[in-house]
Amino acid sequence: MLPVTVQMPLFSTMRATLKKQAKLGSVIMAAMLVLGLAACLGLTEADKRYNNGVNLLEEGLLQEAIAEFDNAILLDESMAAAFHNRALAKESTGRLSEAIDDYTRSIQLEPDLALAYANRGGAYNKLGEFQKALNDLNQAVILNDESASAYTRRGLALLNLGNFNDALTSLSQAIDLDPEFFPAYADRGIVHARLGKTQLAFADYDKAIELNPGYGLVYRNRGLEYLAQGDPELAIADLDRHIELEPDLPSPYVNRGFAYAALGNLNSAVEDYSRAISIDPTYLDAYINRGSAYDNLGRLEEAISNYATALRLAPDSSALYFNRGASYHALGDLLKAETDFEKALTLDPGLAAAWYNLGVVHQDLGELGRALNYYNQAIAIEPEDINFLVNRALVNSSLGNHSLAVADIDRVVEINPTYAKGYLVRASAFAKLGLDSLSQADIDRAVALGVDRARAEMSISEPTPSP
Repeated sequence: MLPVTVQMPLFSTMRATLKKQAKLGSVIMAAMLVLGLAACLGLTEADKRYNNGVNLLEEGLLQEAIAEFDNAILLDESMAAAFHNRALAKESTGRLSEAIDDYTRSIQLEPDLALAYANRGGAYNKLGEFQKALNDLNQAVILNDESASAYTRRGLALLNLGNFNDALTSLSQAIDLDPEFFPAYADRGIVHARLGKTQLAFADYDKAIELNPGYGLVYRNRGLEYLAQGDPELAIADLDRHIELEPDLPSPYVNRGFAYAALGNLNSAVEDYSRAISIDPTYLDAYINRGSAYDNLGRLEEAISNYATALRLAPDSSALYFNRGASYHALGDLLKAETDFEKALTLDPGLAAAWYNLGVVHQDLGELGRALNYYNQAIAIEPEDINFLVNRALVNSSLGNHSLAVADIDRVVEINPTYAKGYLVRASAFAKLGLDSLSQADIDRAVALGVDRARAEMSISEPTPSP
């Protein structure tokens, strides 16, 4: 390697971008409306059970409500409202598939029940089945074109399908119908952010907070937008507020930890990730981010431990094997690093950086022929990656293939004409080919880009050591 690269090392493993930031969350909650009580005159036993269920549901006693709706349905299997409200209770307990079954039964019994389509669409949104959600929500607004919540949920489905302009239209229709419906502003803020309309996004988040200052998810979304705009301090202020409002959720701590890491405050980031793990020991993103923070703090064994825990939760993650391999490499355990990079490639053969990292491992082992093969694989996948090309050039130079090294650096400086290190690598190769004038020209180019001339010339005059 050229001595000048001591300040700008080439022989280093890459890491995957594993820091996990929770996605901007929909703030839809008010749309799950309960169908009301049955009329008080001439109540059947099924009606009484149903009314008990409604009261329990509104009190938040979900299991008790489900039991009463069960009883109502046993007594009257044609009661669409009982199926609908039982679905609401099941959805609130996380039993989404069962809830969808109940919404479907209520629709079969009462095909014009707009609320059932809207709420089933909401459940499909939660399951990630966005096209099914959109189909239901289109039907909901056909049946009731005055429902702000249905238009808002439809906007969310369109957003998740990547149809941002139609999402914007649907959410704006919701706001036109109900200018105080804060979920529509919050979700429209997400759409504006995705469209790159940052100021409009902030305006919508601000309006949502004005309308409902106690809803934490809006602070999260605004905080994450501040973070995306490079203002982690404002992000932390919003995420502090989210934590105040919802202190028992793990995700706000992970998001604030991510903001602290962006600010360079890695110890505070670790504290937040650890707090998230104490709330939910199975929270994958917390282990991933804490592992990344430990890596950056140089606490490699702790990073490896966190990646190992994350792998127990997500055993098919190529990126986790990839990053643990990089930590093993930094720790000097080349065989374990090799094993992890190979496992990452088993899971994702197209992961170019894993091929590259295997090249680095074998370069460190002095196995230059194998390193060259791995760099070839990486470059076949990503032919314009400068790191891949430069490391292959250095290996070729070490193997005496100086013309091949020159060819790789020709491509590097074509991709990035301001990459000073490339000129130095090529200057060395030219010198070894006896092309002194070309070598000097590349030294001059590197110096013009800020490299110290004495160090540059020393790097060319000294032999290239083995990696």
